[in-house]
Amino acid sequence: MTSLSELATKDRIFDAVLLTICGIVQAVALAFAAFATRDAFAALHAGHALATSTVLQLAISGMVAAACLFLSKYRAEALGQSYAISLRRMLYKQIARLPKSRHKERRVGALSLRFVGDLSAARLWFGRGLPDVLSAAFVIPGAVSVLYFLDPALAVYGIASLSCTLLIMGSLAWHLARRHQKLRRNRANIAISMIERIAIAPELDLMGRTDRELRKLEKQGLSLRRDALARQGRTASLQAVLQLGVALTGLLMLWLASQNETAPATVAASLSVLALLALPLQNLAGAWDYYCAWSVAREKAARLLSEPVLMRAGADHGLSPEIEVTGELDGNSISFAAPSGSTSALGGKHAYCIARCIAGLDTNEGIAVRYSGQDRAPKIAFVGDNHVGLQGSLRRSATLMCSKRPNDQKIAKVMQAFGLSELLGAPDDLDQRLAENGNGLSPFQTLSIDLVRAVLGKADVVVIASVRWGSCRDRQAKLLETLQKLSAATIIMAEDATSPNVKQDSKVI
Repeated sequence: MTSLSELATKDRIFDAVLLTICGIVQAVALAFAAFATRDAFAALHAGHALATSTVLQLAISGMVAAACLFLSKYRAEALGQSYAISLRRMLYKQIARLPKSRHKERRVGALSLRFVGDLSAARLWFGRGLPDVLSAAFVIPGAVSVLYFLDPALAVYGIASLSCTLLIMGSLAWHLARRHQKLRRNRANIAISMIERIAIAPELDLMGRTDRELRKLEKQGLSLRRDALARQGRTASLQAVLQLGVALTGLLMLWLASQNETAPATVAASLSVLALLALPLQNLAGAWDYYCAWSVAREKAARLLSEPVLMRAGADHGLSPEIEVTGELDGNSISFAAPSGSTSALGGKHAYCIARCIAGLDTNEGIAVRYSGQDRAPKIAFVGDNHVGLQGSLRRSATLMCSKRPNDQKIAKVMQAFGLSELLGAPDDLDQRLAENGNGLSPFQTLSIDLVRAVLGKADVVVIASVRWGSCRDRQAKLLETLQKLSAATIIMAEDATSPNVKQDSKVI
């Protein structure tokens, strides 16, 4: 199980410390600016010229505060992006190691949202919300202290008034996380629906479903709009209550100053501190909004990261292993053995399930797979029903399994051996572009590319469990002969992948 807390212990400590230092320096600059403001108003009230030290103190305080603001915002964004990069890597690594059956149980768009909405929530919280909290943790106590030293009476009444405002804000913010949860659910439903339907939109249109899909999309959009307005209304109310509270606190301080005949310079300095105090409080309200969004996304991410994974083989390869499968499925005893370097047929109603377990794509509590007496799987090439390919050059597609890409001459030679001369054309046609997952290619061509990958990638085991093999019966013998000639791998062929040309070295009992 992978923990999200691990992401906070890497290279982000420097930025977190720097943000804390910026908060402390900002608090100190605020103190100097407040007392310099008092001295400036006192001099103006008395009709005296401003002292050079007062002017320098105000100028330096302003420049230092501005520099800290820039540095904190800049490094805060770096912190948020850094966290998002690590989280993205962690999520992809987890998804890649999930059993294939878990992928099929999930909706296509659900996993995609982990890399869109959830990462945005993480970036905003760690890049904006958390830095604002760190800054406020020093600026607010510093501002309160400065206000107290300027005039204790004004400070006590002013802080009491602001505290009432914060209590009201706290009551409004209490259910903000629930608003985010509903908003996220509706937004996710729309995103998942669109991700799933975009690829098949023409086919749905042919079925006459476009109007129905548009009505459904509009209904979901209206629901999303209501939740978005509810969440935005709650967030805006926090800002509005704070501004109203600051305004009323300022009026209270002015009234108290008039009753106590407080010096105008002290009143002006106190009001300036109050205005500066409102900024971190406003940032805290926004930070709470970011945190609520992240808390909902974090729950989803943590649930995904807690799922058990399969530790598949790395890039290293060795000798072709002997494969043994034992156990029980649905009350049927399983016993299968494939000698090292052999070509074996895997029959029976559980053949496809066993083939996926041998390949390391899935796991099953009822059966155990051993590779030359070891539990750790070697380098395995799995040829399934669907061709797996990334958009890019033919060269890239043919060498997806290679830790180090061979030269073009070797790639072309292996492709020609598997009957891909027509697709290849000239040896320099390896630069031609292929669509995602081999769209536009024939079943024979995608099947042959899969076998080319196994050879070039030096797979120790090749598992063939594909309907494409059955659709190429007239070329099966040639393909198998070529695979056996170019690779010393142990070859396992399941169900429809079997043919009279495959020696039945082993079978499932």
